[in-house]
Amino acid sequence: MFDCKIIPRTFALIGCCTLLSGCFIKEVVKGELSSYDEPKHEDVAHLRVSGSRNIKVYPNSVCVSPDVPGSGYPAGPQMGGQRKRDLGMPKTPDTPRHFVEMAVRPGQPITAGFTFYLESQRPAAGRPGSVERASASCYLARSFVPDSDQNYEMRAKWNSQGCSVELSQLLTQGDGSVSRRAVSSEPAGSCPRQRGLMTH
Repeated sequence: MFDCKIIPRTFALIGCCTLLSGCFIKEVVKGELSSYDEPKHEDVAHLRVSGSRNIKVYPNSVCVSPDVPGSGYPAGPQMGGQRKRDLGMPKTPDTPRHFVEMAVRPGQPITAGFTFYLESQRPAAGRPGSVERASASCYLARSFVPDSDQNYEMRAKWNSQGCSVELSQLLTQGDGSVSRRAVSSEPAGSCPRQRGLMTH
């Protein structure tokens, strides 16, 4: 015999699960599909980032968290291949083929988080004709404070020693050539739960 008393509780459970999954999806979308809040119509500096398919930036912050206001991807999440965004920043002869350029607010810290993922395969030991698949990942975030009307470049590299990020200021010479001057940056970890924003 079917128990009608179960129906309200069943619908209540379904509704609760639906609400919870909706909240979860909303948080995932907020954190992983958000767009960087790029400054417009104001005094800016410019930053070019390269070397990783997924690069997320956190304005006015020295740490990383989806709760940092304005944080996101300057060219959208790059899950299906490299993306390119060219704002006309000065280029050097060794400028990478794929890069993303963006405007940033001067006098405020900007943090960039670089995510690396690599899949590889090799012959399986003791099993001729078979292969073993392996994957490796690496994540690194760095922070710095740009100066007004200046151009910067962050290049991420990943090798057997791990992740690294080089920060340079791009300098245009009188003859039109462009050089790179090394600039220091600070490592950026996860933000404390209660505060993602840099306070002044």
